Amino acid sequence: MTKFLKSAGLLFFLFSTPFSIAAENYVSGKITNITAIEGALLVNVENGMIPENCAGTSNNWMKIKQENTTMISVVLAQWAANNRMATVYTSGIETGGQYCLVIQVDPAG
Repeated sequence: MTKFLKSAGLLFFLFSTPFSIAAENYVSGKITNITAIEGALLVNVENGMIPENCAGTSNNWMKIKQENTTMISVVLAQWAANNRMATVYTSGIETGGQYCLVIQVDPAG
């Protein structure tokens, strides 16, 4: 019986612990930090995870341009509601810039 309880506890822990995964053009996980800069909102995903096409982005920040007001609103609403799990899709490092550009934010749930 105790072996069963230990196994059940381990499974519960594994499936209840948030995790992040990165692929070529997206990262899924918990948004752990946001900051506003001139003309954009920057986001970080837990453990500094970034998509492969974002290699070299400044401090692992991903940039949502100010003109993408819907995406910014979604991220800020998630942040305020403490519902920060999302998949962030990117197009790579912006031309002549230092940040990776976000093209879609898909909230979990």
